[in-house]
Amino acid sequence: MADELRSELIRARREHRLRHAEAQMLVPDAVMAAAGTANRHLGDLYGLLMRLDRGTAEPEEDVASARECMTVAWDALWRMRHVMRVDLGITAPEEGYGLPNG
Repeated sequence: MADELRSELIRARREHRLRHAEAQMLVPDAVMAAAGTANRHLGDLYGLLMRLDRGTAEPEEDVASARECMTVAWDALWRMRHVMRVDLGITAPEEGYGLPNG
């Protein structure tokens, strides 16, 4: 991974962790649960990317598994967005997640 990209990823993770910590004090439980799930998936993706970058990945961990992990993280982020919009009264709970087939 290029140094600039690695620095950007580390900076984004640090910023995300700060925002997640702040959210724990402000958001309703349903939103926090969805945010916690998204946070775990983003952490998994970050760890996988770092292992790939360092050359310490497990045999089954490769670019394809990173893409799959990223898809799971995006789905969790969309679900979190949906829960947030429902909480704000912008979206009806039964409207789905805004995902294809969702």
